[in-house]
Amino acid sequence: MANDRTPEVESLDPQAPPQWRWVHRACPKARRIGVLSASFNPPTRAHMALMETAQESFRLEESVLLLAVTHVEKPLTGFKLRERLEMLQAIARERLGWSVALCNRARFFEKAQALREAVGAGSELFFVVGGDTVVRLFNAQYYSDPPMELALQSFFQTACLIVAPRPPWDRPALEAFLQDPSRETYRARIYFVSLDPAFTAVSSSEVRQRLARGEPVDMLVPSEILPWLTKPSEWTQANP
Repeated sequence: MANDRTPEVESLDPQAPPQWRWVHRACPKARRIGVLSASFNPPTRAHMALMETAQESFRLEESVLLLAVTHVEKPLTGFKLRERLEMLQAIARERLGWSVALCNRARFFEKAQALREAVGAGSELFFVVGGDTVVRLFNAQYYSDPPMELALQSFFQTACLIVAPRPPWDRPALEAFLQDPSRETYRARIYFVSLDPAFTAVSSSEVRQRLARGEPVDMLVPSEILPWLTKPSEWTQANP
């Protein structure tokens, strides 16, 4: 198994201020940039459909797959960071305007800050998320320094959200959630897109479980990453 670390990952200090690293940059002059941040363990067709839907609906000039080196909830298990990065690069190179990046921070306001510093003041920034992620964004348990209100103000001053509802957080449930006085001030910076229901049940964990059972996953993942899923990998032994 190849070493999990890459030069791009090695250059990121998790204790430093928010840092952004381009791994593959497709559109350096883009004015409308969308970011899908996930652990991509591994990337799925649902990830791709979400990014493609946002790209088309909001005329995004650049679509960034942001690999989360750290996560507010999930420990780093499954595919190695090197493998995930290789898969994302294979996907991006086959799609017009798609890029790949890394960030040393898990929280969205820090990712937005790092991206803004990387691209400057001229571009509009959109973070593409599922409905459950919106709920986590407004959960005080993920904030201490700074307090949640300051972090949210920072994020929404920097970027907008593009949200794809999915059960149990469908569009009506999310609209009701956002009507709370502590959240409605940000509603104008939150947009919705509709994702094909066929992708609702597609998840990285399902792909890993099928791989561990020796079952095919061709219908769940982009074809570009199949070479990584058909070769031996350490994660199948320790992380079914």
